[in-house]
Amino acid sequence: MRLSAILLAALSLLAMPMPALAGPFDGKWFADVPAQNRCNSVSSMELVVADGQIMGKIHNPANVVSVSGKVEDNGDANFVVNRPGSSQTWSGTMKFHNDRFEATWFNGGCDRHADGNRAPSPEQQAAMAADRTQHQAVYADLVRRAEAGEKIDYAKLRAEYVYAENWDFYGGKINGLVTEADAAAKGKDCPAALEKVDQVLSLDFTVILAHSIRSDCLSDSDHARARIESNIADALKDSLMDSGDGDTEKTAYVVSTRHEEDYALLDRHIQIKARQTEVRGSDGHYYDEVQGIAIRSTFGFNGGTSTSVSAKTVYFNVDSFVKGRESRRAAIVTAAATLK
Repeated sequence: MRLSAILLAALSLLAMPMPALAGPFDGKWFADVPAQNRCNSVSSMELVVADGQIMGKIHNPANVVSVSGKVEDNGDANFVVNRPGSSQTWSGTMKFHNDRFEATWFNGGCDRHADGNRAPSPEQQAAMAADRTQHQAVYADLVRRAEAGEKIDYAKLRAEYVYAENWDFYGGKINGLVTEADAAAKGKDCPAALEKVDQVLSLDFTVILAHSIRSDCLSDSDHARARIESNIADALKDSLMDSGDGDTEKTAYVVSTRHEEDYALLDRHIQIKARQTEVRGSDGHYYDEVQGIAIRSTFGFNGGTSTSVSAKTVYFNVDSFVKGRESRRAAIVTAAATLK
């Protein structure tokens, strides 16, 4: 999912000057469009509303399509998406509510839904960029203290990671490295495993399995370091699993990466069947919803076992993901403005 490329491409429309505002929803709007069903990619939608007229673009990994429509004073809107190089169009609907909007349309392959907000002003963007720098300093300090064996707030560490330069919610940078480290450790090749683990943790210090592998590999040669790594792994796991029970939106697990979602599902023996990403709940928070199958084995007094299988929906609060993405976008916009 080429999220960074889409973010860079999305800056052009947001940089356009605005005419004098006339309608209640006039201004610039922005939404990230998460992967949904068969559309397994991240896109972004940018809109400019002027006197009720909607103009905009949707940036997809493979193309950019234009959007046009009209919004009424009550917030109801209809729009069309123009397919590039074709006269074919797809229709959709929007609903504007004060400083947020929702859009639903068909893109020729699947249904899409965007849930966005008014685009921040240049001043707000600059403030977010400056705030991002402070968060990065906090994250670096927490990592340093954890590596020194100090007790820290691991929930805060996980939340601050979304502001790190290397933050990657989907794990594209580390998934292969984690797999290689795990295979090397299982094959008793600790030098190779530790080399991969070092690369993983330099990119994402919150990967529980990486700390566990490092602890196991150092257990014979460096007891003190192994104990610290084991404590970090346990603290990260406890922070994740104690953040909720995942049964409802209100009690959702609080996560900052897809790795954490997968870890929680594995810990609860839940196999994924379907996943809905960035669903905005009735409380305004964002959630990933995973439909899965829970498998539980029960041991009887006579030595026998029985296995039960049941459908299960697990909720993950991904507010920190949304905040981290907005922070990264603000940093890009602010940096681009300084080059003009």
